[in-house]
Amino acid sequence: MPFSRRTFVRGAAAIPFAVWLEQQAWAQTVSIRYDATSANGQAMLKIYAGAVKKMMDAAQIKEGNPHSWVFQWYTHFVRRDRTKAGELARIYPNLTPPNDVWKALATEVWNTCQSHMGQNENYFLPWHRMVVFYFEEIIRNVSGVPSFTLPYWNYTVKGPLHGVIPPEFRKKGDATFGSLYIDKRNPGVNNGDSISKGFNPDPINLDSFKQCNYQGNGSGVLGFCRDIDANLHGQVHVRTGNQVNMGDVPWAAGDPIFWLHHCQIDRLWASWNAAGHTNPSDNPFLIKTFTFADGKGNKVIAKIGDVLNIANMKYRYDSLETVPKCSIGVPTANAAAPRRLVEKKSPIPLGPGPVRQKLEAPPSPTASVPLGDRIAKLAPNKKLFLVVRNLQASAQPGVTFNLFLELPAATGDAAHFVGSIHFFDAAMNMPSDKYFSFDITDVAKRLKAQGKLATNAELTIAPAGTPAANAKPVIGDVSIVEE
Repeated sequence: MPFSRRTFVRGAAAIPFAVWLEQQAWAQTVSIRYDATSANGQAMLKIYAGAVKKMMDAAQIKEGNPHSWVFQWYTHFVRRDRTKAGELARIYPNLTPPNDVWKALATEVWNTCQSHMGQNENYFLPWHRMVVFYFEEIIRNVSGVPSFTLPYWNYTVKGPLHGVIPPEFRKKGDATFGSLYIDKRNPGVNNGDSISKGFNPDPINLDSFKQCNYQGNGSGVLGFCRDIDANLHGQVHVRTGNQVNMGDVPWAAGDPIFWLHHCQIDRLWASWNAAGHTNPSDNPFLIKTFTFADGKGNKVIAKIGDVLNIANMKYRYDSLETVPKCSIGVPTANAAAPRRLVEKKSPIPLGPGPVRQKLEAPPSPTASVPLGDRIAKLAPNKKLFLVVRNLQASAQPGVTFNLFLELPAATGDAAHFVGSIHFFDAAMNMPSDKYFSFDITDVAKRLKAQGKLATNAELTIAPAGTPAANAKPVIGDVSIVEE
C-alpha cells in the first residue's frame, strides 16, 4: 500500500496494536529471527543488504520517505553534526504532498530513542523492541519479501565467533553485501577481529542475567534493564564503532549493524523473561506510548504494554540463552538501606593516563573503622558495589576506561579489575540518571584476605587506549556501597 494522506490520517487514529497486527499478512504465523551466522540468517542478510542499498539510494527512495535509510536512522537520533530542525528544513523544503504528512511524522518520531536524554530508564528495552519491530517490517516492504526477519548478531556466543561482526558486514564494494559495510568502525572490526580483543576480563558478557529484577533500587542494584543498557549494550557500541559511528548515540543507527545489535539485546531480554523474570506492571509504564512509521510508512502508535511478550507480537528467536539463577537484587528479610562505606563526591577528570583516586569514608560514627574491618564483618546476605555516577564528556572519548581496586603501581593486574565504563551516553549534553555499578564483593574480600586493602580504598581508572583530546571525560561521583 502506498503512503498517502488517507493512510496517514488512519494511522493517526491510534489503532490498537492487536487490531493493527491482525491486518498484517505476515503476522498470520509466528516469524522466527535467526542467528546471523546460521544458514537462515545468512539468507536473511542477503535480503537485508538489498533493502538497505535501496533505502540508502535517494534516487530510489527519497530521504523524506519513512522507508528511507535516513528516516529510520533519525528515528533513533539525528546525526550529531546536524540538528533535527535543520534536517527537517533540508529534507522537506516544501509541504507539497506527500511531504506534508512525511514531515509531520518525522517531527513526531525523530530523536525519540529511549533513554539517552534523561527519560525513564525503564523505557530502554521496550522502545528498542518497538523500533526494531517496525524497522523489520519496513525491510519486508522495501525488499518485497514478506517472510523476512531481522537476524541477530550473537556477539556473546562462546568460541571463535565471539564478538566478531558477521562477514557480510565486512565486504567493501561487494555487489551483494557492500551496502552493509561501513568504514568508520573501530580498527580491526572490519578485518574480523573480536570487539573483545585485548580485553581481560571480557566485558562482552551475560553478567546482566545476574539481576533478579527489571528495575533496580537506584544504588548498587541496577536491575536488568539498566544493567544491560549501561554495560553490554554500551560496550558493544563503543567497541564496534568510532565517534562518528556506533560509538556515539546520534551516529549509531546509521550503521546497518546497529539493528542486528539491538535484535540481540531484544533476544537477551526475551531470554531473561523466559527464565521466569517479570517486567514492570505499573499502569504508567504499561500505557506509555511511542510513535513510529510502520511497514507501509504510516504512523503507528505503540504502547509498552503491548510489546512485553514477543509471543503477542508474532515472532520468536531460533534459540534463547540459558539464564542462571540470579544473584543481585534477591529479596532479603529486614533489608536495610544501602550504606556508603567510602566515596569521592567531587569531579574526577580523566585523561590519557591512569588516574588514582583515594576514596574516603563519609562522616559517620564508623568513619574511623578501616574498610577492611568492615568487609571482614560483612553479613552473608550483603554485597559490596562500586557505584560510578554523573559521567560527562565534551565529546566521545572513543575508548573505554577500566577500573581497578588497590592496583599496584605500573601494572594492569586482572586480579584487581572490578569493571569497565564508557561514555556512550555521557556526551549528550542532557541531564541523565544513568550510572554504573559493579559487584566487587569477591574482589574486596580476596584483597582483604591478602592484606592488600588500604584503610579506605584506592581506585585506579585507566583508559583502554588513547581518549580523544577534545573529550574531557569526567566522573562526578564514586562510592563503595554496602547493601
